[in-house]
Amino acid sequence: MKKLSGTLFVLVCLTSVMFSQSSPLKSSTDFSVGIMGGINIPRLSGGNGNELSRDYTSRSGPAFGLTASLGLGPHFALTADLLYSSEGGKRNGFQALDASSINPQVPAGTYFYADFKNQSILNYAEIPVMVKYIIPFNKSQKVYVDFGTYVGFLLNAKQKTSGSSIMYADRAQTMPIVETAQSFNASTDITSDINTVNFGLTGGVGFAQSVNSNEIFLDVRGAYGLTVIQKESQNGNSHNGNLLIDLGYSLHF
Repeated sequence: MKKLSGTLFVLVCLTSVMFSQSSPLKSSTDFSVGIMGGINIPRLSGGNGNELSRDYTSRSGPAFGLTASLGLGPHFALTADLLYSSEGGKRNGFQALDASSINPQVPAGTYFYADFKNQSILNYAEIPVMVKYIIPFNKSQKVYVDFGTYVGFLLNAKQKTSGSSIMYADRAQTMPIVETAQSFNASTDITSDINTVNFGLTGGVGFAQSVNSNEIFLDVRGAYGLTVIQKESQNGNSHNGNLLIDLGYSLHF
């Protein structure tokens, strides 16, 4: 993560030097369209103590798509993106699993426990709409802050697990289900368990450099989903959140 952020910073600095004599920034009353792509660092948060959704940490995935901006005056613009965003989280180590996935005869809400790697991958088509406040540095460079909302439409979701472990009936590991280690190498489609629409808040900061009559930009933003992603509460009560770091190029008209 630190290496990636450093690389992006160097790229922007080099761009600033190379194009410091470029054409002035276009008026913020213009219209632009562009492409953007980078790394998404999502995390599942919340869980309300649910054994199946607690203790998730960040994973990384791609995010890329299209962006458009309409100037609303010298310092404001309205932006909208259409992004592919890979989200979710990971949980490694000793953790709970739904006992009914192993033995359908057990009562609902029963958990088994084992030591394995677990990754939830949730892929969305997202549409953020934000108001941008622009602060010019000079004729060819500017910084900006933006804030708004987004809606995400679930494309697919899967749970990837790996490793092997003895399964226990309790977190204290005093009651083994079987005495031999069981394999957890699997990829399971969980699309039907996840809500198809996710709504949330997003905002961040960015830097733009004029390149002739167009722009190259670095954008860093965070997002937090207000919608619980699981359809059924017994599967968890998690919210999506993520940090997006991306580079883009926009054409001005």
